[in-house]
Amino acid sequence: MRLLAFFTSNGMDDQPALYLFKWQHILYILISVALFIFLMEFFRVKKDKTRKLFVTICCLIMLLLKYGGEVLFIWEWSRYGDQLSSYSHPFLDFRTLISFQLCGVNNVLLPLVIWFDWKKAKDFIYSTSIIGGLAVIIYPVGVLYGDPFVFTFPILRSLVIHFLLVFLPCFLIVTGDFTLKKENWTNTLVGCVLMTAWAMFGNLFVDPGANNMYLMANPFLGGPVPVLNILPDGYHMIVLFLLVVFAFFLVYSVFALYNRQKEKRHSS
Repeated sequence: MRLLAFFTSNGMDDQPALYLFKWQHILYILISVALFIFLMEFFRVKKDKTRKLFVTICCLIMLLLKYGGEVLFIWEWSRYGDQLSSYSHPFLDFRTLISFQLCGVNNVLLPLVIWFDWKKAKDFIYSTSIIGGLAVIIYPVGVLYGDPFVFTFPILRSLVIHFLLVFLPCFLIVTGDFTLKKENWTNTLVGCVLMTAWAMFGNLFVDPGANNMYLMANPFLGGPVPVLNILPDGYHMIVLFLLVVFAFFLVYSVFALYNRQKEKRHSS
């Protein structure tokens, strides 16, 4: 019974508005920040071999959690159908292998880009992983639902994956694996266009009625997020576009400042 209580998607469709920016949510953010600082400070000074092993383990955890979740959802479908949540699905379903959401795509691509050193893809994958992970921490859809202190496998899965989406690119940039430079903005732009086209392909042809990347409808309408909660479908994309542009500007500015400080330390 305890295993069934842990391995369940029951409640995942519930919205997190009940906890948004309340003490449970603030605690979640503070724990994420504290864990980020601890892991960064502890492993960045380790030997190169230890850092690579740590990164490899993190990548494996991301993939195991991703496809472990799909195993759970397939098992639920075979036992309960769609009674527990909309996440349950049969094996012969596109969700078994692929995703049309940014975080779902990067969940798979980030480990592959790291392992195979796809340099051209790093600008887009690293920056969007940070942005996507932070977006979920700030607005934790599918993370804080039901009782946020009664952990289930999907809650743990989402907590760890979105944390690592933020942490791993930052760690690799800080330790010198990659330098995020504004001069390479075209790589990020191409990635954004391809990701948007991929999400729209899923919305129109693979899973009609889906709202991947929030391209089809405003999911915040009537919710707790100011401005977005009053915008009709379509108009919400203007605000989302501006927020995404600002997010890219912020990420690139932060690492540009970090790069300048790093160069000053090395030259002094």
